Amino acid sequence: MNLLITYDISDDKKRRKVEKLLSSYGYRANYSVFEIETGKTQYKKIINKLKELTSKEDNIRVYILNKEVLNKSFVLHQEVGIFDDKEIYF
Repeated sequence: MNLLITYDISDDKKRRKVEKLLSSYGYRANYSVFEIETGKTQYKKIINKLKELTSKEDNIRVYILNKEVLNKSFVLHQEVGIFDDKEIYF
């Protein structure tokens, strides 16, 4: 399972805890965006821990990325593309 998790948390202490949690499961793609590859059990742990660390005023978005979406994804300006020699169809 591939996840893209984004957040907007104004409280510094809370935000650092979320950053620490997410960085232990995946890597930072942008300042408040993490990409995570995980199984179902770890997925549930991540979601439950995020619920414990945050509240309703925080904006946490979890996107579950399927293979079709991943195959159409790329990093702009990357010298060596993730999906070399693949044509993207829309």
